[in-house]
Amino acid sequence: MPVLFSLMGLHASYNSRLVLKDITFDVSEGEFVGIIGPNGSGKTTLLRVMTGILPPASGTVTLRGEYVPKIPSREFARVVAVVPQNPTVAFDFTVLEVVLMGRSPHLGRFQTEGESDLAIAESALRRTNLIDLADRKTAELSGGERQRLMVARALAQGTEAILLDEPTAHLDINYQVEILHLLKRENIERKKTIIVILHDLNLAAEFCDRLIMLRDGAVHVDGTPEEVITPANIQLVYGTAVWVRRHPTSGRPYVLSVGSRAVASRLSGDSGESGGTRVHVVCGGGSGRSIFTALIEAGYEVTAGVINIGDTDQEAAESLGIEYVEETPFSPISDIAEEANLRFIAQADVLVVAEAPFGTGNIANLRCAEKAFEMGKPVCLIGSKAEFGRRDFTGGHAARILERLAESGAMLVESPADLAAWIAKITRQ
Repeated sequence: MPVLFSLMGLHASYNSRLVLKDITFDVSEGEFVGIIGPNGSGKTTLLRVMTGILPPASGTVTLRGEYVPKIPSREFARVVAVVPQNPTVAFDFTVLEVVLMGRSPHLGRFQTEGESDLAIAESALRRTNLIDLADRKTAELSGGERQRLMVARALAQGTEAILLDEPTAHLDINYQVEILHLLKRENIERKKTIIVILHDLNLAAEFCDRLIMLRDGAVHVDGTPEEVITPANIQLVYGTAVWVRRHPTSGRPYVLSVGSRAVASRLSGDSGESGGTRVHVVCGGGSGRSIFTALIEAGYEVTAGVINIGDTDQEAAESLGIEYVEETPFSPISDIAEEANLRFIAQADVLVVAEAPFGTGNIANLRCAEKAFEMGKPVCLIGSKAEFGRRDFTGGHAARILERLAESGAMLVESPADLAAWIAKITRQ
């Protein structure tokens, strides 16, 4: 597709303070691009430079090859519509009157709107579901309706591109999704180029086809949501640890907060202060997530297995960069996977059996736990002995293995919160 915007070596300043540094990227016609980054990273400044409000200190920004600061504002407005952050209407106009303001770049100095302009405005009102509010005063609108009104005015402008600065800010989630669905529909059905600053990473990943993540006024990464929304990028740019998973219906990445400095260190490649102690976790069905976090927070090296692909523990292990033995979805543990699990256990210093349910498909994990005990590995069972039967879906076989382990000296630990202290104690002996 032809290039619409092109930024090359762009620098921008406020009062001699450098805000944007060496920004270089192109936006092609028909793209849906999200600009993301923490507060103060330069997102709004970037939009101001792209719309000609703030001239660059150095470098260039062009619209179809023309230097933006030299394009007359009316000419620019025929190609690009801008929806600013927290827009206000100075006077109490009606909804239709505000939308008709979008036609002004196409009118002469003393020209008034004609029938074609009215038809365009009404079309914009229908596309934004505001046609029934056409005669209502803007002061009577809700926050979501006002934001849709600003988008409707931009649509009435009849441009090829719309630039928006946090159009979902301060809106309830239903209005946020409504606005972004509207923009996505315009992008797909009318091939409009959308460039939008978004604060919510999950909304950005879900609706944008390309994301540009800013860090300290520079482009940190530019790519697809899958390439940009990663634990490592978010930890480095936002300074917080997260899990990134796949949305079950769209397949797009979405972010869950971990909120731990130790986990953040793990995600950034810091091995911690465990002295090399390795803990292997037998888990499944979500029983391992809190254990992974507790162990990483304590600085231990963690492995896991056997976990079926698609299991929540597999997703957590993947997000945290934990090595694990995998099995195909909804399949019993194979001999090959069991052997791989035993190799992980042989390399571990401690084995932890999570409070997982055990059936015929994953009973091999308990057999591995018994073999770990035979190897002389310290074994920890999470939960109470009284719960062994509740977790048994093998007709008593799994409960008997757990009981044998407990009777042979495996340590019972009530919760993952107590686990790290027990491991520290036994590894010091």
